[in-house]
Amino acid sequence: MEWYCKSTGTAGPDASWGAKLMLEDGLFESVKPDAIFAIHVMPGPSGQLSWRSGATTAASDMLNITVTGHQGHGGMPWNTIDPVVASAQIINGVQTVVSRKANLTRSPAVVTIGSIHGGSGPNIVPESVAMSGTIRTYDQDVRDKLRDDLTLSAEKIAESAGATAEVSIEPMYSTTINDAELTASMAPVLERAADGKVATAELPGAAEDFSFFAQQAPGLYVFLGVTPDGQDPATAAPNHNPEFFVDESALVVGSRAMAMMAVNFLAAENE
Repeated sequence: MEWYCKSTGTAGPDASWGAKLMLEDGLFESVKPDAIFAIHVMPGPSGQLSWRSGATTAASDMLNITVTGHQGHGGMPWNTIDPVVASAQIINGVQTVVSRKANLTRSPAVVTIGSIHGGSGPNIVPESVAMSGTIRTYDQDVRDKLRDDLTLSAEKIAESAGATAEVSIEPMYSTTINDAELTASMAPVLERAADGKVATAELPGAAEDFSFFAQQAPGLYVFLGVTPDGQDPATAAPNHNPEFFVDESALVVGSRAMAMMAVNFLAAENE
């Protein structure tokens, strides 16, 4: 009988490849858990626990696009192939891929271009522009189709401007799936741990390396609200923000929930 506990705040949404590297190093080769639990702090009423069955955090893919044109004078753009304009059209185009090609009734999807770099002067059409972003999905079929559609869209938009687009999509994290049976069995335990202060978690859009653990054993990923009483969680600074603030009294609830889940799981297995 084995179980694994990932403590609050050790990795977190969009963190490093910690879990995957640990598994590659043989973490579960000698001792594989029968269940795995995690709690992560988030804006929310202090001490509130929230969770959902099934898809819980998003799969994440890194998107890189390099658009190459023909450099020249900004005052004579007809003698150039402008990768800046083509890149702007691609940025708009990838949003259309989500709104018109992704089946959003099946599962949400998000594409965000977070950085774009190109050019060296205001009167120069540059040779190339590089942009990068992130793709978030919760369903593997939607994820696979979105990758193909984004690649085709970027390449063809660039082609229509006489430019070329090199698209690279690197898988990062898988979707975190909360095991339905484990989630149902732990629901009353979590309600007791939080003195009834519970809610159904929304899909956060963040990604989590816990997903790799949950592929190895039934998993349950829970969110812990840490916004101080009297402050609106909707306007509180989010995770990964320098103003993010944790009401440390909520951590008592998180610790109690982890301990109670472990004890109750082991007791049920022993019975």
